[in-house]
Amino acid sequence: MSPRWVLPIALGFAATAAQAQPSADELLDLELTQLLELPVSVASRSEQRSADAAAAVFVIDQATLRRSGIQRLPDALRLVPGLHVGKWDGNKWAIASRNAMSRFTSTMLLLVDGRPAYTPLFGGVRWETFDLPIDEIERIEVVRGPGGPLWGANAVDGIISIVTRRSDATLGQRIAVGLGEGDIERFAEARTGHRLGDWTWRLGLRWMDSAPGLLPPVGQSAWTAPRAVGEEGRDEGRFRTAMLRFDSPEDRPGGALTAWLGHREGRFVDQRLVGGLPRDNLNWFDLDYAAGEWRRGLADDQALALRASLQRLDLGDATLDDTQRVFDLDLQHSGTFGRHAWTWGLGYNHYRSDTRTPLRSATPPCTGCFGAEPQIGTDAKRSVFAQTQSDLGRGWTLIAGAKVEDSRSMDWDTQPTVRLRWQPGFGGTFWGGWTRALRSSTRLERDGALFNVPANLAPAFGCRRYEAGTCVIGNPSQAPWQVEVAELGWRQQLSPALSLDATAFESRYTNLATTPGSRVRDRVHGVELVTQWLPSERWSVDGSLTWHRGRDRFIGQPGRIDAFFLPELSGQVHLQWSPADTIDVDLRWWRDADRATNSARIGVLPGEDRIDLRLAWRPSPGWETALSIGNANDPRAVEYLESLRVNTAVPRSITWSVAWSPP
Repeated sequence: MSPRWVLPIALGFAATAAQAQPSADELLDLELTQLLELPVSVASRSEQRSADAAAAVFVIDQATLRRSGIQRLPDALRLVPGLHVGKWDGNKWAIASRNAMSRFTSTMLLLVDGRPAYTPLFGGVRWETFDLPIDEIERIEVVRGPGGPLWGANAVDGIISIVTRRSDATLGQRIAVGLGEGDIERFAEARTGHRLGDWTWRLGLRWMDSAPGLLPPVGQSAWTAPRAVGEEGRDEGRFRTAMLRFDSPEDRPGGALTAWLGHREGRFVDQRLVGGLPRDNLNWFDLDYAAGEWRRGLADDQALALRASLQRLDLGDATLDDTQRVFDLDLQHSGTFGRHAWTWGLGYNHYRSDTRTPLRSATPPCTGCFGAEPQIGTDAKRSVFAQTQSDLGRGWTLIAGAKVEDSRSMDWDTQPTVRLRWQPGFGGTFWGGWTRALRSSTRLERDGALFNVPANLAPAFGCRRYEAGTCVIGNPSQAPWQVEVAELGWRQQLSPALSLDATAFESRYTNLATTPGSRVRDRVHGVELVTQWLPSERWSVDGSLTWHRGRDRFIGQPGRIDAFFLPELSGQVHLQWSPADTIDVDLRWWRDADRATNSARIGVLPGEDRIDLRLAWRPSPGWETALSIGNANDPRAVEYLESLRVNTAVPRSITWSVAWSPP
């Protein structure tokens, strides 16, 4: 046995010195009706029962996260039906909803306690930069489909909202350690929470070293040279996180206050392809943020909330460095008037990017290396939104609203929605809606440039402007993408132990760019089915089946149609079982059909199955030891690839962890 396994095993069994006592599990103590009443706020900007949401919404609560044993946020999103998660290498993911997967899926919006975590440089989310201790998450709310009328541009195909736990819910201490192979080599977490007068605060620290992936066959990799299939790749990483939170009492005179401070840093390796050969590429990032929220109840059931955040993200690799500063301000006012509930608000977001190209001045200098011109770019986004919910009687509710935004790529553009909900009174909810949402242009779409380009090659590079070796390929007036979505949904409690949630949709996209070769995804449609079954107080079974179909078309190239980069059919089953009060079993199975890639040589990645398993034991109060096996059925699974980097396969992983929290 490897020496690094000795510590967690010894800690786990040493805990048996104390007398074991039963510990009821939060999730399996709930009735199905209570599960359907889990709160969700991202669908309407006000807290409501998930069963009442007129949207394709799914909530992962804290108990489910704890029982799953998942340690990395993107892996937690695998639990969401209809959300496609592909791991590129040891530290990078592609995540998509109703849209093609890519390293930067630019039509998904991530919110962390209301703070936008979208990267305007490329568009999308760099998932490795926004991981956080899973134990500190209260719930993850996911809307599959557009949310632009409430949350603004880039909430086109989905919204992921992470709500962390209040500090008064995590008083005391918690320590967790783990060692593993295949995914996480080692991790440690420490958390402490205390009272400070009427206030409470929490400090959480996390250290994690990730394991490298495995080299896949030539037929599943953009790297075409022979290699030792199954050997470890060059994509290990090291990450550190610190999070501090303060909470006032909710009934504080003058309004409740919450404040967050955080830091996360990472250093990890991948390999880029240069002339068809792999070269080591060190990636790094440092993220610092501060955020605050003020909430106050007013007369006549009205409420006022103000949220502000400031974020600095430094990131880079051998090809591109960037320093981003984002300030975000959001004001929301809500209330009721007779049979109408209303919400309106104002928003302001300022973004500054300082982009550098290290290879531009290298020896020898690069030719046609990519960057931004000008080096420093800014954007200011102003917005106003309003939404109403009107009780029409007989179980019918009309929901209508819009958000209007102004920025470099939008000229007070409107994102409207109209939705209708019917609850006839036998445990069912029927809903339908139409929405228009926008995806704003990215910094590199507007300011992208190639450096050290010889004058005789400028026409071949498609320069919009050329001067002294600098070839500007960006379009400062790049228009936003637009999508119009029609949805129908049915949510039904079929029995006290069984529920069904069905959604059908059709999305029609328009890329308003006019550049020949620009992609237009003209149509995507699909059906998403989700079921929850609680056969007994010790069993919980979730299942889903998703069918998505679409095609990419290209401006000026009517004969060119690329396959949709998502599996057409996918499904999952998630089983949670507590055979005893001190034992938990968590079993997850996924199945994806074949899907196209952006590599003409490879064409299609074959469909795959994935099975994850976790066994947890609480030998005494405050102690838990667990064994987690990821990708148990496949020693080497390729989930995603791109053409300019060396992807690695996801190996079978094993992690042994121990957590201690004084009762």
